Amino acid sequence: MKRYSFLIFGIISLLVIAGCESGGSGSPEGSGSAPKSAFLGGSDGLKIDFLKGEPPEEVTDKGTFDFQTVVSLENKGEYDLKRDEVRIDLIGFLASDFGANEDELRDKRPEDDPSPRRRDSEGNVIDSVQTFLAFPSDEGFFNYERSVTGNTEFTFRANVCYKYQTKALSQLCVLRDLINPNNAVCDPTGSKTLHSSGSPVKLSSFRQTVAGKDKISFSFDVSSSGTGEVYKEGDSTSPPASCPSDPRERREKRDRVLVTVETGLPELRCVGLSGGSSGYVNLVEGKRTVTCTQELDPGRTDFETNVEITADFNYLDNEEKKILVKHIVDS
Repeated sequence: MKRYSFLIFGIISLLVIAGCESGGSGSPEGSGSAPKSAFLGGSDGLKIDFLKGEPPEEVTDKGTFDFQTVVSLENKGEYDLKRDEVRIDLIGFLASDFGANEDELRDKRPEDDPSPRRRDSEGNVIDSVQTFLAFPSDEGFFNYERSVTGNTEFTFRANVCYKYQTKALSQLCVLRDLINPNNAVCDPTGSKTLHSSGSPVKLSSFRQTVAGKDKISFSFDVSSSGTGEVYKEGDSTSPPASCPSDPRERREKRDRVLVTVETGLPELRCVGLSGGSSGYVNLVEGKRTVTCTQELDPGRTDFETNVEITADFNYLDNEEKKILVKHIVDS
């Protein structure tokens, strides 16, 4: 009889374990519910690479080795980037040494739009697709025409400047009585969840406070989280994707981000933003805190409302490869 008792106990235990593993206790993975965030997130923009073998690691001198350099771009963020918003330069060597001219290597565009990662209507993630650009051209080739005294290494660097954008979404808590909230539908003070799109510039740390009987304030951080350089975007004197090379202009435009805040309510003012709720901020050591004040209607009720934040900027990043030019000894 004891043996049957152990058998029954074992069967019950297995059923309990199976029930737990099925996710019936409310685990996010087992519930099948869609993610709460409107964005995929992440700190990437364009991933820059060279196609394998183009350029090769080694070539020979005296015009004996034809090759191309193919730059690969993949949009790992969430901004719907267009090809005209991308500018690619191939630098690091004298173009004429490799049988090309400078115009073939400057201010080029990829073949197609670098489409971003996104979710479909079912919540499935659709990955981005690579787009390419061949140097010196689709039909042309590099060829080291001179003779080197000994094996010599050259740098092929792809400088990529592109326009990008970050979007973020949170909620404001508005109460009829902000000073003495009682059984309120939301909390008018403290940290709030901020959903931010995938981008090398992040929007984070959303915080709300009560600033008066008919006034609330909120703040958030703008920070550069990538390896590249941030530059001012939206200047009417510059084309899209403009990353200056002049030292003075670089100092003036570097680390400047256009920030726009929308609450759908009147009387919104943000410190440091021209026009009240839109303007440029300067990142200091890669970061800046923006603080906004929202005036409220004295006859309001209790409610929550969305606050949308957008950051626009130009971004400069690069990828490089070393190429060894080997000397051919005359027979």
